[in-house]
Amino acid sequence: MNIYRFELKRAWLGAMIWTLVLAGLLIGLMSGALPAFMESRAGVENMLKSFPPAFAAAFGMQMNNLFSFGGFYAFGFLYYSLFGAIMASGIGLDFFSREKREKCMDFLLTKPRGRSRIFAQKLLAALTLLLLSNAVFIASSLALYRAYAPAPLMMGKALLAASSLLFTELLFLFVGICIGVFAKKVRSVSGSSTAIGFAGFLLSALHSLLEEEKLRFITPFKYFDAARAFFEGSFEAKYALTGVAIGLVLLAVSYARYTRADIPAL
Repeated sequence: MNIYRFELKRAWLGAMIWTLVLAGLLIGLMSGALPAFMESRAGVENMLKSFPPAFAAAFGMQMNNLFSFGGFYAFGFLYYSLFGAIMASGIGLDFFSREKREKCMDFLLTKPRGRSRIFAQKLLAALTLLLLSNAVFIASSLALYRAYAPAPLMMGKALLAASSLLFTELLFLFVGICIGVFAKKVRSVSGSSTAIGFAGFLLSALHSLLEEEKLRFITPFKYFDAARAFFEGSFEAKYALTGVAIGLVLLAVSYARYTRADIPAL
């Protein structure tokens, strides 16, 4: 069977479940929590003021714009990113460590097809799943924006903000691929991908607590800032380029390793 179709067939159900989780979280926050926040703004502000400032910062609560569609969407983005990072890194780990886990690496790589072709088909399958998942997420985001945001609507900014998740997921996909290629043994894809996602979450919380700009260069959830996209219509170039550069380097070294490494002994 074609490797691209094989990988899609094996992974589409899990990707669909993750997509439904992401869409459900988005719809629940924007159609459920946001109206409740707006109706009881004074009470919510008093409650949040009673919390230590570090607590609010760690969980992405910015009082200056929290009570707006864009600000609340950016607050939720920390959690969308967490789930998206787990999904994306899990896909990368699964696709590029399966043969090691199932001890059939020698069989796959001795078939009459080049390693570059195998790598490309696995990568294309992973990208297909992420693009389809994000098509659902972006469409849901724009529909909610039209339904709940006050006029005038700025659909271009909303589209860019919703696309932040895709760019973040691509970076975590390449992290998962790199670990899958270089690790000698991957015992649990779900456990490893969850650890990767929470590592990104903790780095984001640490950056918000300490407010050290240098930390942002190692905080993947901050490379493509949904809040900046919503309010300014762009990402901050130096951080977005850092994310792109890291992703390309991870992909390049993964490709070099996958296509040149010796088959591990079983």
